[in-house]
Amino acid sequence: MSCWRRTTVLRIPAIYLGFEYWEQWRAFLRKHEEDLSWDPGYFSNALCEDYLYEDYFKWIRDNEDAKASKRLDLGLFPQYIKTVPGPFLDYYLDEICPLSDKENTYGSSNCARPLTEKEKKKYLPLFRKLFPDFTMEQMEKVHYCRYEWYDGCEAAYYY
Repeated sequence: MSCWRRTTVLRIPAIYLGFEYWEQWRAFLRKHEEDLSWDPGYFSNALCEDYLYEDYFKWIRDNEDAKASKRLDLGLFPQYIKTVPGPFLDYYLDEICPLSDKENTYGSSNCARPLTEKEKKKYLPLFRKLFPDFTMEQMEKVHYCRYEWYDGCEAAYYY
């Protein structure tokens, strides 16, 4: 049965983790399959519904520069793609499912913001579990995102 849920994550685009090509990202996901989950307290891969992937891949199929389709940074073609930083790595802080009618704001309480200095220090060790050389400077690219979404669709684009 599908339902509304509220999700709170720490989110960073894969491109900011040093992944430039889709195959690098897929290899990372395969290597860490045991570490990734959909449960709170775990990292997961996120592809969000507002991505214009279909338009991008339709355009790239007809383009001679086939190598470009292997790049993770889909923003290489801003005339075609406006909002895509590539896939995200999410750390699930919390998820409420099902979201009761009383709690459901149907997205009006959604938010995305940079982490505070205190949060950066608190969550840095989480990212160092997967990326031992992860720095405080890289924590600048991690955002706190809270959003409501309907189960059965991709997670909402918030960053």
